Amino acid sequence: MGATRRTVKRILLVPLLFLAGSLRATQIVVFGEKDFYLLDAAGVPGRPAEPDRAAFFDGYRADVEGKAPLEKSMALVSPPAWGKTVGPTTHGELEFHPSFPGGFACRITLDGLLPDHEYILTLNGNPEKPGNGLLPSGVPDSEKEKYYDFLIIRTDANGHYAANLGIFLKPGDYEVRFYVKDTGDFKIVLYRDFFPFAVK
Repeated sequence: MGATRRTVKRILLVPLLFLAGSLRATQIVVFGEKDFYLLDAAGVPGRPAEPDRAAFFDGYRADVEGKAPLEKSMALVSPPAWGKTVGPTTHGELEFHPSFPGGFACRITLDGLLPDHEYILTLNGNPEKPGNGLLPSGVPDSEKEKYYDFLIIRTDANGHYAANLGIFLKPGDYEVRFYVKDTGDFKIVLYRDFFPFAVK
């Protein structure tokens, strides 16, 4: 009886372990906060059925597999007083294609964050800048300002996270901020001020 219970417990635990570590994967195609594909997961991932999503999935996968260089690179830094600082060594880097078909193709590297902790990745617009109206959600108490919480990630035991991300977006020119937000209090811990890119 004890052995049977241990076997059942192990069977139930395996999927949970996979889910807990899933967003430590290094290549992710993102269609929404809970709608993503892990390109480097075991086995061949599924593929979206919608033509525009499938085209972006295929294009981004080919870009990653071909190891195309990311032409732009910017530092992610601790924010001013309106955010919070995790620690003196907290920093990050955002590398990206300035233009890509169907979405934003980038690589994010984060260091000095809390270990084994979840953070939200966000694109945040401004009503006076391009691309604001192409983001899906309105900022509370400032509905004209739009944002997109596109993925929840989890750091490793050293407070590190790195991944290649393909983020499906509406076509157009963008000039947005990039935020890393703590899931505990939603405060911004790393950011990049407004930078441009284009979605073909």
